[in-house]
Amino acid sequence: MTKLAFVLGSNWLLSIAELLVYIQDRGFDGTLVDHSRNAAIVDIKQRLDSDQIVDMQSSLGGCYKVGKVIWEHEIDLPLKAYPAKKVASKEDLEEIRKIPWLKIVWPRVKGKKIKFGVSTYPIFDGRFPINFRRYTRGMDDQVKKLLMKNGAKRADYFAYDEPDRRIEGRLNIALWPKTIAKNSLLTPPNAEILAIFSEEKLYIARTRIVYDSMLQQYRDESRPFVSAEISTSPKICRTLLTLAGARPGDTVLDPFCGTGTLLMEAAMLGMKCIGVDIDGDQVQGARSNLKWLAKDMGEKLDYDIVKGDSRELTSVVKKQVDAVAFEPILGPIYKKPPLRDEAEKTIKELTTLYRQVLTEISSILRPDGRVAMTIPVINTEGEPVSVKFRDLTRGTGLALYRMLPGDSIKSRKNIDPRLRIRPSRELIPERKRGQVVQRALIVLEK
Repeated sequence: MTKLAFVLGSNWLLSIAELLVYIQDRGFDGTLVDHSRNAAIVDIKQRLDSDQIVDMQSSLGGCYKVGKVIWEHEIDLPLKAYPAKKVASKEDLEEIRKIPWLKIVWPRVKGKKIKFGVSTYPIFDGRFPINFRRYTRGMDDQVKKLLMKNGAKRADYFAYDEPDRRIEGRLNIALWPKTIAKNSLLTPPNAEILAIFSEEKLYIARTRIVYDSMLQQYRDESRPFVSAEISTSPKICRTLLTLAGARPGDTVLDPFCGTGTLLMEAAMLGMKCIGVDIDGDQVQGARSNLKWLAKDMGEKLDYDIVKGDSRELTSVVKKQVDAVAFEPILGPIYKKPPLRDEAEKTIKELTTLYRQVLTEISSILRPDGRVAMTIPVINTEGEPVSVKFRDLTRGTGLALYRMLPGDSIKSRKNIDPRLRIRPSRELIPERKRGQVVQRALIVLEK
């Protein structure tokens, strides 16, 4: 059995949905046993080796770090040892400072130079009766003290407790992937320790793999062709690929490929790629990007990018595909919320387009294949307006695939409403603050 801790992206629900799809598709017997809005704890009955854990993180767009759980404390212990407002319990503070998991991470430290860091992930970005900053610094100091006491030649820790650069005012007491890579914290005897808080427990995990943010930034900035229009992020592209069930060696289709961001992600995961776009300039840009990627990776990539109308896909793509993942045209870019009638007209036109494309996709998708796509949710002056599933799938030969299966999620009574997961979701929103047109992700199956 392997108990893993996953540090999630900002859309925690989408990250968990993607994670459970991946586990199910790979044939693992896994259950989500606990979670917060920052992390998920998954019990997998099979024993996973390091390569399998690396492959898992590499495939997941909504997962920044994966660690192996090595210890658990009931939540009462840190609540009493590091209370946000009350006086700390000396007995509980002494207990948590024993750090019983130290020898699991560092069984032999004599004469070694060790670099490490404790990254803490609260339940709700710090809104909990625990002083998370004091806990993090306390653990860093105590680990260093015990390592030196056990004979380490040197022990240095890295800490980050400045405000989050992405969301002003949000508590951030976790190391960034760039810091971990720069200081080789995943190379033994160095280590990053994950302290993950849930409503019931504190999980201690040792990080095994982190998202390579520097490599992603390099590829984003160095590729030869970048569209001036809004493009899909590489991480959402990986999420779409996972939800579509795409695996290394599969043939993946993107019928609205644009400049090829999703195709690049698929190629890096060892997939064969087919891209179609109606805009010749975008097609040429996608070809340039895939050609550059092949040269940069030093590998021959299998891809075919053609100019064509995806409403006539079967006349353009002559082979069966294993999975389809894409972000279609999402409609006009509104500067302010439109009237409801205007939004409904846009959605009606887009639904017709999507249905025509999905009907064509169904003809070339393998019998058990899936389609993962985004759809628009337009914020009007009244209620949001989006695609109706019955209209979208009618006559396409595809049906809605429901995410977050209940039998893979351990239910818990009296859970905080902010953590509640409704099983069998039809869609999962992907919201960005300030955008009139929001995204939602859906999955269809043949």
